[in-house]
Amino acid sequence: MPPDINKLFRTGEFHVDELSREANISKQWLLENLNNAWGHPISANHLDFFVCASNAFPKIVEDIQAAKETVDLICWGFDPGMEIGKRQGGTWPRGLTYGDLLSQVAARGVIVRLMVWYPAGVGKELGLMANNLPGYTNKDDLERVVRAFNDKDDPDLANYYRAFHQTPERAKHCVDWWKKAMSGKMPNLHVRHRCQSADSVAQSMQGETNGYTSIEIAGLKRVPTHHQKPILIDYECPGPTSVGYVMGLNSTTDYWDTPEHIYDDPLRGYQWEGTTDTSNLSLHLKPYRDYAIRVQGPALFCLNRNFSTAWDRANKEWDTTPSAGSLSALRARFKGNQFVPPAGADKHISQIVRTQPEEKDKTIQDIYWLATSQARNYIYIENQYFQHTPWAEHLKAIRSKYAEAMQKASRKPSIPELYVFILIPEPEKGGMVPRTYDTVAELGEGASIKKYDDSVGRFRDMQPKENDSLFAKVMKSRAQSDLGTQIGNRIGAGDVMDSAKRPPVSAADLEALGIKVLIGKLYTQGGNGKCREIYIHSKLMIIDDAFFTLGSANLNLRSMAGDSEINIACMDKALPKTMRRTVWENLAGGGLNGGDGMGTSIEDTHTKWINKMNNNATIIDKAAKNNGETARLSDHIIKFSDSRGGTGMGVRLAQVPAGTGDMGDAVA
Repeated sequence: MPPDINKLFRTGEFHVDELSREANISKQWLLENLNNAWGHPISANHLDFFVCASNAFPKIVEDIQAAKETVDLICWGFDPGMEIGKRQGGTWPRGLTYGDLLSQVAARGVIVRLMVWYPAGVGKELGLMANNLPGYTNKDDLERVVRAFNDKDDPDLANYYRAFHQTPERAKHCVDWWKKAMSGKMPNLHVRHRCQSADSVAQSMQGETNGYTSIEIAGLKRVPTHHQKPILIDYECPGPTSVGYVMGLNSTTDYWDTPEHIYDDPLRGYQWEGTTDTSNLSLHLKPYRDYAIRVQGPALFCLNRNFSTAWDRANKEWDTTPSAGSLSALRARFKGNQFVPPAGADKHISQIVRTQPEEKDKTIQDIYWLATSQARNYIYIENQYFQHTPWAEHLKAIRSKYAEAMQKASRKPSIPELYVFILIPEPEKGGMVPRTYDTVAELGEGASIKKYDDSVGRFRDMQPKENDSLFAKVMKSRAQSDLGTQIGNRIGAGDVMDSAKRPPVSAADLEALGIKVLIGKLYTQGGNGKCREIYIHSKLMIIDDAFFTLGSANLNLRSMAGDSEINIACMDKALPKTMRRTVWENLAGGGLNGGDGMGTSIEDTHTKWINKMNNNATIIDKAAKNNGETARLSDHIIKFSDSRGGTGMGVRLAQVPAGTGDMGDAVA
């Protein structure tokens, strides 16, 4: 079941002054009931916030190169050829590669442990399709590129690869790196892989799948992923080099970009180096949006426990010289209080939260539920998958209780507005449209997915009414069947019918709850006037300048209950405000960063965002019709829309991704 909000709140006794009839208590943003050493301890850490891979990865390089004893990495995927250092130039290698970084650090005696997701059984073929380990999962393809360049008898084949900018050096680098890593030729480098237990996922999802189809449930349970992306450095020698990272950034080249999100940036690489942008085949890789948090302090204890227990469970067949015994046991002598923030640095109260089915941990979902219930001014969400309809229902339920209580007050004050800012990408697969639609429709924005919304409306109109005649009921049933055929297939029609069963939500419904919602997406524009989407891979929520959570978890059932995920949650009087101003100014432009974060500033910003998003949407439409001949976009925010009317493959399912897309994300 989704979290019981009443069980998340702390309980206790508070002193009430007899004269003033007042008590001093603080608002609860974190899971205080789990604040214990072997649960989810809350601690004071120093946190640094990074916008996009171009800022985060160079700092990661600096920290890894400074390591004295150990480097621990958990990756959804790992690309040895990804340029992780500062990039320059237009062709590979544009900087230090991730594979070379790890091999160099290991060569000087630092123990490097790399743990990656690699599915087994029925999920193995899907994992190969995700190609999250370039040089391993696509080894044959890359070796074909190398042979083509070396084959002087087939110049046409070599010219074919050369035309797509494929270099044998990068292909060979990736293949050779994996061969050496898995044959013991890189001393001190250990690689293990893990796959989720279907049984633990099934248990974790009990009570969570109400309203989901049997096909969806099967996809969630049969192909779970390990989707965490934390880094931990020098845990075994507490000191200034002991640092960690919690982030959404994957260690494959797709996810590299700058905060400017340039329309066609050679630094992002060519299409063959990552996931092909099928809408822009002649351009470099798609612009990507994401974040990272650097951690110094007691939270490293939780990052280590997450890593060590997973490392001990992981498959050892790739680890040519596995260390004896349990890593958890080896590190049991270290305690959280041995890790301290730098002297004089700001301290931020924070908590590590996870989704970890093997350990029955769903605290990421808990923190979303708890923090949402505390929102009074604004909620900002930037997420790759906005498909967890129970969250939207929870938001409305909490506001409904709030509105009822306000109406019962003696003076019946007006309900203060809660301003909700949501940025999401267009669903990357047709099969993701229905769940995305249900979630945005719950917040009154169903019309943003127009064709699908039209079909839902037509099905609703065809529902037999109690006072209909028998003839009318028969005719409506026949009309439903005909409409299902028009949509494309019976399963696709079933998706629409499921969505139609949900009561429609209007702006007036939300107004009664004091909720103001905007939903947008991000675009960038080239000098030629043409526009393309900035893909949002982020997993960020900020509330009321008092709280944020950031990490690997998407806002969908898979991340909340099925896959392994890790986030950091933080309550602080300054950092969330700084993050909000930085992010909003970068995406919406100067003057639209929310100012002081108070009611009037947020209200004004919300209104101006909507106006700018609508204006930009008009510019994009004209650019598409006029082949780029149009006005200039004003910054990056665009009103969210999706032109698709069905599910693509006709199934409301965790669709199998193509290319090198993030399997953990790409599954609904």
